[in-house]
Order: sequence, then structure tokens, then C-alpha cells
Amino acid sequence: MSHIVCFDIGGTFIKYGVFNPKSHLLVKSKMATPTSHEIPDVLNKKVKSLQHDFHISAIGISSCGLVDREKGMILFSNNIQGYSGMKLGEILFSLTQIPVSVENDVKSACLGEMWKGAVKDKRNAVFLTLGTGIGSSIVMDGRIVNGSSGLAGELGHTVVVAGGKSCSCGRKGCLERYASTSAFVQDYKEEALQNGMTGEDVPGETIMELVMRADPIALAVYQRFIHYISMGLTNVIHLLNPEKIIIGGGITEGEGPFIQDINIQLRNEVMDVYGNEDTVIASSLGNDAGLYGACYLALNRMNMKESV
Repeated sequence: MSHIVCFDIGGTFIKYGVFNPKSHLLVKSKMATPTSHEIPDVLNKKVKSLQHDFHISAIGISSCGLVDREKGMILFSNNIQGYSGMKLGEILFSLTQIPVSVENDVKSACLGEMWKGAVKDKRNAVFLTLGTGIGSSIVMDGRIVNGSSGLAGELGHTVVVAGGKSCSCGRKGCLERYASTSAFVQDYKEEALQNGMTGEDVPGETIMELVMRADPIALAVYQRFIHYISMGLTNVIHLLNPEKIIIGGGITEGEGPFIQDINIQLRNEVMDVYGNEDTVIASSLGNDAGLYGACYLALNRMNMKESV
């Protein structure tokens, strides 16, 4: 039986898994992300190791950075130094002689959710991940929107505060400087300092626990966070009219009112004609979404799967 090995390459870890042709995830694990020039060799060694137990007929890769899907090339990455410009698909194929598919991690996660997760059978949706920045992908009429050069969907770099905080993209006031998990953490740190606390870095999940305990500093920061997320999503709803907006990232995985509070805020912001049904839902595949998307693309490449 043929199997598909999939990798989800991030700045800190590379997650990997093996799927059978019926898209069942058989095994999964992760390893530390090496330096950029070592990535092809590390992936090749992992494939060779897995070949002792599985017949690998395709490789799917979900990767951080801007990706040219057709060329299997990393156009730009600020997460892994020296990664920009790597022809990852071509290099890995030369090492393994196995067909390789490469896609951006957020688009892969969106494909995974469309295929097996929260947006299955939805024709119009937007997928976001909240983390160091904001990753996003748009689905219209059942297809990922890539734009003229594959760069469509950068919601995180739409401006919500004119002349606001500096962003890594070189502009000021971008949504991800106010509505990403890292912005949430930074805002809490600054608020804590202003209130005589130490201002140490605290994970977003810990801040959410403080919100649940009605900590006044955490609540003030959280309310601003919800406001900016809702501001960005209101624009998305008015522009694209999606059936659902799916949010992924560690901050969505714990118990709490996060998704509900966004929907409540949206009901106050979105025009009535768009309806009052909850638009925002949490990712259902979690950290595995990128692996499923990579598997979907690999199966498509082998003509074993219809389009989403």
C-alpha cells in the first residue's frame, strides 16, 4: 500500500506524519527545525527512516513563509534565516526521487480544514491563525484565492490604526501588531509595567486564564484584543461575505469565551443585512491542519483526490 509522508515546517519545530491513501493519519511526531541549509537533508533522512515501515509514494510539505506552489519554492521567510529562495521541492525530489508538493502553512491548514475539518462542505470561508503574526487564507467558491502571484490573503498586514505600531513588514498600524497572540502578550506586558508589576513575558494561554479569573489588567488587555480582532473581521465580512471564519492557534484551544466574545462583538459591528448567525468558529484539526492540507495536495498531485 502506498503512503504519503507530510511535513509541516515551522520556525521552531517540523511536525511530520504518515497518511494512508484513505487519508488516515497513522503516525505523527515532531523534531526541532534545523538551520535552513540542513532542512532538505533532515527531511530526506526522515523519509528514508520511514521507508523501513511504509511504502512512500508522495511527499507533502506545509511550510512557513511565502511559497510558490507551482515551483515548490520558498519565496520569502522571516522565521528561518537563509530559507528565502530555497527550491525545496526540487531539492527534496532530487534526494528522494519521490514527487513533492509544497504549499504555505496557512493555506495548507485551510485546505486541511476544508477537506477534513471545520469548513468541510463550505464554499466561502476565511481561515486565520493567531500566533507571532496573523496568517490568513481566503476560500471563495470552494477554491483557495491565490491572487496574481500567489500572495493573496495577507489580512495581518491590513492597517487598522493609522500611524500606529511599527510592523515587521515596514508599515505602521497593521492588524497583526494589535490582534496577534504576540501583540496580546506584549500589550499585557506593557499594561503590567504601568501598574507596577514586573512586566515579564507571559504566554497568551496564561493571560486567558487570568481573564477567566477576572484579573483587571488581563481583562483590560483582553477587551482591546477582542476589539481589534473584531475590527479586522468586520472588514472581512463586509468585503467577502464568508459563510464561516475559522480561527486557529494555541489561544483558541483552551476553554474560555474567546470565540464567543468575538461573535458578540461582531454582532455589534457587522451590518444587520449580513445576519446575526455566529460567523467565527475555532479550528477543528488544531495543529494537524497543516499536515492534512499537505496530504490533500500530495494526493491531488497523484490524481487520487478530487478538488475541495
